[in-house]
Amino acid sequence: MKHYIHTGLAGLLLLGGASLTGCDSFVEDIDGPVDRVVGDSLDSQGQIPFLITGVKEGFNDSYDQLATLSDLLADVGQFNPAVQNSTFPTFGEIDRGEIELDNNSNDNAYDAVNEYRFSADDLLRRVNETIEFSDDEDGAEARRAALYSANFHGGVARYFLGTYYSVDGQNGAAPISEDQENPSAPIPTAELYAQADAKLAEAAGLAATDYDRRVINTLRARIALFGGDRDAAANFAQNGLVQTDEPYSGRYTSLSTNAWWIDGGRGRTQISINDRFVDLDSLDSRSLVEIAPPRDAGVDPGPFYRQALYLMNSDPLPFLTWQENALILAEADIFDGGDDNDARTRINAVRTSRGLADLEDGDAIDQDLLIATRDRELFTLGLRLVDQRRFGIFHLGPDKQRFFPLPQTERNANPNI
Repeated sequence: MKHYIHTGLAGLLLLGGASLTGCDSFVEDIDGPVDRVVGDSLDSQGQIPFLITGVKEGFNDSYDQLATLSDLLADVGQFNPAVQNSTFPTFGEIDRGEIELDNNSNDNAYDAVNEYRFSADDLLRRVNETIEFSDDEDGAEARRAALYSANFHGGVARYFLGTYYSVDGQNGAAPISEDQENPSAPIPTAELYAQADAKLAEAAGLAATDYDRRVINTLRARIALFGGDRDAAANFAQNGLVQTDEPYSGRYTSLSTNAWWIDGGRGRTQISINDRFVDLDSLDSRSLVEIAPPRDAGVDPGPFYRQALYLMNSDPLPFLTWQENALILAEADIFDGGDDNDARTRINAVRTSRGLADLEDGDAIDQDLLIATRDRELFTLGLRLVDQRRFGIFHLGPDKQRFFPLPQTERNANPNI
């Protein structure tokens, strides 16, 4: 089980302070208690860097859980008890698309996303209502940085909720409760995406660098694509990440580890990888997979595989890349009457970046190529589940869950569900 120490603020420290103790996470040999922070003490300009860092840590905690679990629900990951240390039945439920409402793996991810969303929105509230900024250059920069982070991450959190959660497991929707006493009804994915895009547009106007603006444009392109508007996606992607750009990634430390390492890698292999990635590994210049050890003699000896992209617990997990941006543009070319030569050029650029030979003039530039390219290129990024839904290639039966259900804790607390 992954243990989280939330430096993200969320509800655990903003309502007058709350304990961090839980799930066997303890800190020893300290000089007195350090598990409480009084919310009012954060209402100063000097606390802006701390508040922003907390929001960013919330992104890390949310994103890697969603990436691993959604790839398990998709046809990327597998739960195989014959793999050594693969023991949690909650992972098996996700793999089968039969997720119980009290599944604690789903519950943990849902809590992380909502703490992340809350911390971003509360930062925005503090900037607008309680923090006094100095009337100088430092004050103006602190305000800009806080507003940028609050809007950017508030948009990302809403994208997460709209992409991965559902009341019935089939249609995306999730609540956003500004007031704990009056929780909202589930908001459909289309509306959550519209909220996300509005916040990202606000963040774009506050961005400090051209790179930040390109990151935002790539995310807005993805959201438009997943919302079914390829034209809008292409328009955003035209100003998105380019080949010289580094990925925008989740960053981890020894206290906040990459979930692929701890749940689907050398830390522990609860999530093994579909065999097809062995063939893809032989083509890609990256090492995608490695052998996962079987449990013991007398059980299925395999071979079984686990991801090999993240071999250290602190390895960053890409969230947005120029390769994805290029494939969004290629998709628009393929489906919306664009030039096949443009699509081929974009796909070839992605292939070249991974050591694959260029497509030739006679090779088909079509949906099948696009799906296969995205499958390999976006491996472990939590996007395959959405591609399976939107291209009609979900591998489980029609009665199986295609989103994560809102957990029982949310249903108990929210009379609108």
